[in-house]
Amino acid sequence: MMKNIFLFLIAVLVSCNPQVEQNSVKQSENEYSNFEPTLFPDRIMLSIPGDPATSRAVSWRTLFTITESVAQITPVVASPGLEKDAITKKGTSTPWEEGSQVSMGHKVVFENLKPATKYAYRVGDGERWSEWLQFKTSSAEDGPFTFLYFGDVQNDIKSLGSRTVRQAYTHFPEADFMLFAGDLVSRSTEEYWREFFYAGGWIFGMMPSVVTPGNHEYDKPENQPRTFSKHWNQIYSAPANSPSEEYYNRNYYLDYQGVRFISFDSPALGENEEDSVLVITWLDKTLAENPNRWTVLFTHYPVYSCSQGRNNEKYRNTIKPLLEKYGVDLVLAGHDHTYCRGFNPEGIEVRGKNMPLYVVSVAGPKMYGLNTSFWSERMASLTQLYQYVSVSREKLEFKAFTVAGELYDHFVISKTDNGMNTFLESPEVAAIVQRTEIPESALENYSEDELEQYQKKFNK
Repeated sequence: MMKNIFLFLIAVLVSCNPQVEQNSVKQSENEYSNFEPTLFPDRIMLSIPGDPATSRAVSWRTLFTITESVAQITPVVASPGLEKDAITKKGTSTPWEEGSQVSMGHKVVFENLKPATKYAYRVGDGERWSEWLQFKTSSAEDGPFTFLYFGDVQNDIKSLGSRTVRQAYTHFPEADFMLFAGDLVSRSTEEYWREFFYAGGWIFGMMPSVVTPGNHEYDKPENQPRTFSKHWNQIYSAPANSPSEEYYNRNYYLDYQGVRFISFDSPALGENEEDSVLVITWLDKTLAENPNRWTVLFTHYPVYSCSQGRNNEKYRNTIKPLLEKYGVDLVLAGHDHTYCRGFNPEGIEVRGKNMPLYVVSVAGPKMYGLNTSFWSERMASLTQLYQYVSVSREKLEFKAFTVAGELYDHFVISKTDNGMNTFLESPEVAAIVQRTEIPESALENYSEDELEQYQKKFNK
């Protein structure tokens, strides 16, 4: 009885005090009120700064007043006393945003790790720690492994891009790393990175990210030259084999158990003649001196465009000859907010070398319409996807899944002892209906003749 009277009085008090209701509305409108930096680490990101068998890097964020960057690491054991044998490693700190006095960015690099070993680590300032997180180093030898590949996440990351990252991890938690083909965020601002870290959460601290920039990682202030993301190098660490310091973490290669992964910063190409020569010369050398059995190039701009109204012929004519000259096996891209998979549509044979297989994909909700060149064997529109790729000495197996967890594409590239490839599309793909609806917002990009071609192609 007394409880009911108490609740009644509270209700009357609130109804008589509109300021209480107004304050609650303001709090609900500020959905990020709980995402400000604190004394404790957040936004923990794991990456690969060198040899994947012996190194990892970790970055995180705290309040600006925390300037100590400390990590502890130990081989994983089943008992909870991890700190007993942990090694303490100190790192560096810089303001999370240039000129900011709100949050501090931190980074530690772990080196001299043991290959094929599980480690647990935590980060902090020596007193206030994150939770213990775990990862496994790669093998020092060539051997089977798997990775996840994502196209643009970019927009509505918190509400919709998040489900792709989380579904992919839930589906394949044993994958060795996540590969992002640029446009991780729509703008490299605090607001967008806040959503990106919200989407990945603790996953980013457990499974390393391997990344290449997109055009949205660049910013072009009004009447000023465009600038590269001020957050990128704060967050990620890649092997130090770039063509110059300026392109650190942007153009680099990572040799992982028999595969050379090459990040090529396509939006930087063409900025000026001197830099274009620099990065193309570096790419030529990186491909020519590749000792690995497989080669995967990941870049933001597609060599062959997938969405209507796009056809970057200048970029294609610059990069494609090198990819074909050295027989790159797989080229992974984003940018076009659609899905396409296929070979050189001109049908030109490259004698003695493998023809690169080109894939374009999209992870986030921003969608374009498919183009009417119809160069690819498999395509999709209005579909969020993630890809699971497994590699061994003999074959590379590629599976694309919709965000609903349904198989959409599946093929295998087999490699003979002399290095020649054979492509085989899985028979089950023929039974999977292609998703080719044109987004309403993209209809204006098609002429009447192109719409007629489209309808004939897909019997719509």
